Amino acid sequence: MRSGSTLERWLVSWGRLGFTDVYHENVRKRGLLGKLYILLIGTPQLGSFANGFYLRRILRQKKFSSILDAGCGDGTFSFYVASKFPHTSILGVDIGEQGLHSSESTLDICTRIQETLQLPNLTFQRMDLRDLGFEDAFDLIYCFDVLEHIAENKEVLARMYRGLKKGGLLIFRLPTQVQQRILGKHMTAEHEKWTAIEHMGQHYDKDSLLVDLREIGYEVISLNYTMGFWGKLSFELSEGMKTYHFPEVLLFAATPLFKALRFIDVHARPSDGDGLLCTCRK
Repeated sequence: MRSGSTLERWLVSWGRLGFTDVYHENVRKRGLLGKLYILLIGTPQLGSFANGFYLRRILRQKKFSSILDAGCGDGTFSFYVASKFPHTSILGVDIGEQGLHSSESTLDICTRIQETLQLPNLTFQRMDLRDLGFEDAFDLIYCFDVLEHIAENKEVLARMYRGLKKGGLLIFRLPTQVQQRILGKHMTAEHEKWTAIEHMGQHYDKDSLLVDLREIGYEVISLNYTMGFWGKLSFELSEGMKTYHFPEVLLFAATPLFKALRFIDVHARPSDGDGLLCTCRK
């Protein structure tokens, strides 16, 4: 690892989920306060925060020798897993579109951070998930909030199946086709405009997803709802503050509360919700 500030070395050594946010331009430009914010609360991304719990549940079950981060984005999970499991090979693949944090593409961000961290067990590759060509290569594949962006997501699930070793696990999360708001659509108006364009693959409910997974050949271990009442509340309040242009400092100040609500949702195992979390085996 190249030399850096004491704070950055501390963050990397600790390896809290989202620690690589300190290398994002929107954090760097805020200087020490921005980095301290990440140190104190971890990733401010509510979806990543929740998905981190789902991923850690799987990682605690057994040791994995090879893992695919399918749709790795800016590498939040790839860097976290690689830092926590130095003897596990991690491959992050992504189409490499423009990142949320700057004009850089997601893979540009991954490459820049990896040049600093130099984690020997982690590599990145530009790839459309519809072109996955791996055969019996991975013990574990995870894919969080990606499939809804791909209209042909059944084909992607089939390609993931071929990429798993016999007995390998796939865990993924995606939003359900129908979304039920508790505070009203006006709170998520900006998000709705975005999803109308971006979520061309948001067409599953629980039953239809089960049918496709079993047709492909998966053994479904669990298929549960996420984003129940508390998850929806955290999401809608957060999006509402963005829609109504609350000052950014207030949004950041409220993030710990939103994360607390999401923590409750993750551990409540809701009987209904706006998301589906699936774990299955080849």
